[in-house]
Formats: sequence, C-alpha cells, structure tokens
Amino acid sequence: MPDQNRPIGKILRTAREEKEISLEEISLLTKINLKYLLAIEADNWDVLPSTVQQKGFVRSYARVLEIDPGPLLAQLRSVIQNDALSAEPAPSGIPEPTPPLDQHPLEEIGSVLKTQREQLGFTILNVEDQIFIPERYLIAIEKGNLEELPSTVQGKGMVKNYAQFLGLDPEPLLLSYAEVLQRRLAKSREGIPNVKPPSPLQVSIKRFLASPAILWVGVVILIGGISIWAGTLIFGTGGSAEQATATIPGVSDILLPTSTGTATLEAPIATLSEIEVGITPSFEGDGIPDENTEATPTPGITGNEKVQVQLIILQRTWVRVIVDNILAFEGRLLPGSVKLFGGELSIEVLTGNAAGVEVIYNQRDLGTMGLYGEVIDRVFTAEGVATPTPTITLTPTPSDTPEASETPTPTVTQEEE
Repeated sequence: MPDQNRPIGKILRTAREEKEISLEEISLLTKINLKYLLAIEADNWDVLPSTVQQKGFVRSYARVLEIDPGPLLAQLRSVIQNDALSAEPAPSGIPEPTPPLDQHPLEEIGSVLKTQREQLGFTILNVEDQIFIPERYLIAIEKGNLEELPSTVQGKGMVKNYAQFLGLDPEPLLLSYAEVLQRRLAKSREGIPNVKPPSPLQVSIKRFLASPAILWVGVVILIGGISIWAGTLIFGTGGSAEQATATIPGVSDILLPTSTGTATLEAPIATLSEIEVGITPSFEGDGIPDENTEATPTPGITGNEKVQVQLIILQRTWVRVIVDNILAFEGRLLPGSVKLFGGELSIEVLTGNAAGVEVIYNQRDLGTMGLYGEVIDRVFTAEGVATPTPTITLTPTPSDTPEASETPTPTVTQEEE
C-alpha cells in the first residue's frame, strides 16, 4: 500500500523504477502524453488540463504499475481541495451545497467540455451541426445530468465524440464517466445477497455443452452404434448366414419327380453304364427343406446289409436318399460332408448337382454322379445300378401335382457278330 506521507509522483516514480520501466513505455501503455507523465512524477498538477484528467491519468498510471489507485486518488482529492482553498478565499455567507458524490464527476466532465467549447468560440448549435448530437443532450452533458441521456452506452459515445471534436483527450473523461456508472450500479445492488460466481471449470463445461461440437459427437456415436448393430444382425453368426442362404430356392430344389418308372437292372461290372433320361420338373410346393434337417434319421449301419452306399459331398448340393422305399434323408449338404446308407433291397439317390456327389457303392468308388448342375437319379441294388427313366408332362390345369404318363422302358439291342 502506498505511503500516504509521500507525494503521489514520488510513489509512482519509485514503483516504476523498481519494475525497471521507462516513461516512454508507460506512455505507450497508457496512451498519456510524456509531458503529462513528467508533470505527475514532479507533482506539478497545474500542467494537466483539468481535475478530471488528473484523476484519470493517475488511475491509468497506477494500474499499469499494478498499484491500487484508490489511496492515490484520495490523496489527489485532498491536494486538489487544498489548492482550491489556498487559491480562493472562502466566501462569506452560507456556502453552496455540495452536489452528491455520484454527480460530482459528471459535473466536472461537463465543466471541462463547456470551458473548452467557450474558449474555441463554439455555441451549442454549432456543435450540434458538426457532430449531429441533439442540443438537449449536449446541454445535459455539460450540466452533468445523466438521467436525461438516452442510455449509458449512448451517453459514453456522446461524451467521447464531444471531447474529440473539441480537441480533448477523451480517455480521462470516459474513465470518470465509468466511475460514476460503477457507483450507481453498486448503490442499486445494495441489499441484494452476493451470488457466488461460477468457477472456471463450470464455465468451460457450459461452453462445451453449448458448442456445436457436442452435437456432432452425438451424431457420430449414433451412426456408429446403428452400423455395429446392423453388422451384428447381418454377419453375427455363421448359422445366420447359412440360414439366409437357405431361403433362396435353387433349381434342384424344385426338380422333384412325381412318379417312378421301371428300372433296367445292369450286371455289376467294373465300368457301369447308365441310360440317362431327362426329367421334366414337377412343382410340389413352396417349402424349401433346410440343408441340415433330415426328414427321417439315417438307419443304423450294421455292415451286413446287401446294399451299402457312401456319399462324399464335394460341392454344395441338394440330395434325397430313399432306402427300401423309406425316405432316409432329404436336404442340402455342404462340401466335406459324408453320408453312409445301408439297405436290403435298394437305395435311391437323387441329387441336383451330380458333380458335387461322389458315390462309393459296396466298397467300390464310382466317382461323381455326373456333371455340374445336372440332375441325376440312381437306384443302387444288390444286382447293380439302375437309372429310372420317367418322362413327366405337365398338364395345363393349375393343380398342385400334375399327372404324369409313363413311357415304356427302352430296350438295348445287341449287334450281330
């Protein structure tokens, strides 16, 4: 705290020298003319234009040096009052009432502006024509009547324009004007409980929540969550993918014959030959069998059956197996699957992709049943391998199962030697 017994200029000069700051730097920081700074440090207050500028310059100088300007201003007021008392003797009679404390700076501002205007020889009307401020507002400024101004912000701008037009430095006047506003604000807040200001962390959080960035982060998180959920539904498990594939019907699933024909038995020889006849498809319904679901369980194999057929699946295909006129298996099989069937009379194998099924008949490898995508139906018995030769014609009636007419089994004629 500054020493009240020391002059104001000496206090400011000592603080400046301790901080190793030159007067030129102070002039740049405070925008105060260098000659006024020298006058302040020399306590030569007569050099400064007015008491308002004296207070404003001291306040700015003290704030730059990080000194509380309150004690210095109080000391400056006492100096100004002592100078006024020594310069003019007290008039006889009743003294004029002192204006209120909050009105005194405004009256000083108006007095400075009015004195400068009169020295320049301007009238109120001349100033109004030049700076376009109504006459009633100019008179209110010179009288220090803050209530007659439109607003505090407009009043501040009017004071600044008025001072600049008259060639005065507006900064000291504006500082005094702001001081009056602060005092009035403090008076209006008397009796109101102090509200604790929010902490910097709370202010930062509120600004972050109010910023558009949090909205975009929420949108990105929402889109990412929907994408992960959709990917889990589509690619979550292998069984789900297989089941989705199984819902698409294939050509071989609907090429099911509806009648059986007579078979020509062939003697079991090393190289088998079959008579392959095309089968016209018959649509039996919309149901699609599941690839791993069997209609009936595969009969147990004891090893003593007369007919044994082992199916090795090389490609994805649909297979139906009938053992001794009983449906043993019907469904889709994946590559790598192996099925073994045994019967006493016959084993009929129907496939929609002959190239995908390799047959081992009674411990003999017969190879694949045919070409890729070819529909083959074979009957394996103890006597040999037979191929059914039905010919199916579709009737024009929209019945579920069309009637089929069988043709005689073709016979093979032997060439004469």
